[in-house]
Amino acid sequence: MDIKSILLGFLTRQPLTGYELKKRFSISFSFFSGASYGSIYPALKKMEQEGLVTQQLEIQDGPPNRKVYSITAAGRKVFIEALTAPFHWEMPKNTFLTRLFFFSHLSPEERKAAVRGHLESLKETQRQLQSTRAEIEARADYYQLQCYHFGLRFYQDIIRNVSHVLQALEKTPGKEN
Repeated sequence: MDIKSILLGFLTRQPLTGYELKKRFSISFSFFSGASYGSIYPALKKMEQEGLVTQQLEIQDGPPNRKVYSITAAGRKVFIEALTAPFHWEMPKNTFLTRLFFFSHLSPEERKAAVRGHLESLKETQRQLQSTRAEIEARADYYQLQCYHFGLRFYQDIIRNVSHVLQALEKTPGKEN
């Protein structure tokens, strides 16, 4: 799903500010997708122009005032169409595999160091994901929980695969070709 569809999905539950949308996006999708204020706000502006959302300015006692976005009937229709569209395989980009392909240009120690560094960053991301378990299980609906568990299994699998690469490099330290 694109950023527009994801934002519309969040707005189906309740009206939200751009800041609240970014926060929800980072909590829910940060382990497998990314969005920044630089992508959220232009998407909201475009969706407002397309009639998919409306914006209401809430005046605060102190600055800044809040721009609260709500989904329209047209926005709900676009969201449901995106949600029910056929799945298309998206070729994932994998920087690790791209680098691994050219590892013959590195020394054995550089190879192992690169894989160890990548493995540690994956494990840290996995720890961060696991640390949210109680909060997610307390708040998530059935499908959000399925997404969370999928993410846990995904990181477990990729850590296992990268660990296999490291083990292979340690067994054949001088392998050049």
